Amino acid sequence: MKKILIIEDDKIKIEKLSTFFKDYDFTVEESFHGGLKTIVSLYQELDFLILDMTIPLWDKGSTDLGGNYEQFGGEKILREMKRRKKEIPTILVTMFDVFPMNGENLTFEELDKHLFKQFEPFYLGAVFYNASEDSWKTKLEKLISK
Repeated sequence: MKKILIIEDDKIKIEKLSTFFKDYDFTVEESFHGGLKTIVSLYQELDFLILDMTIPLWDKGSTDLGGNYEQFGGEKILREMKRRKKEIPTILVTMFDVFPMNGENLTFEELDKHLFKQFEPFYLGAVFYNASEDSWKTKLEKLISK
């Protein structure tokens, strides 16, 4: 059975991804630090990483929001994986189609190309998630089967 790490903080998206991966052994982390800690400790066991782009730095406590959000937290995770040589096949799943970067807007497609250039061969691609449609599931299945 494949073992998957999901780094995502949106509860509805976590629920949808959990349903999608119900036949897999998966773990969910909801922050940059929680995700990185799990990557380092379970690196040898993980078959895939499902990664969100915008994630909080720290796990949410019972009375807080988890600290500052990192708009490019997913890219920072990829950078740390490459630096530490913990290169797990990774798929970005995001619900944003535009990303402000250096005073300009980066489209979803441009972000995907940018990440692919920097993190090939372990970055497999990006999936645009829309909770009201199922097309993201087809794209995710296609990338997993690579």
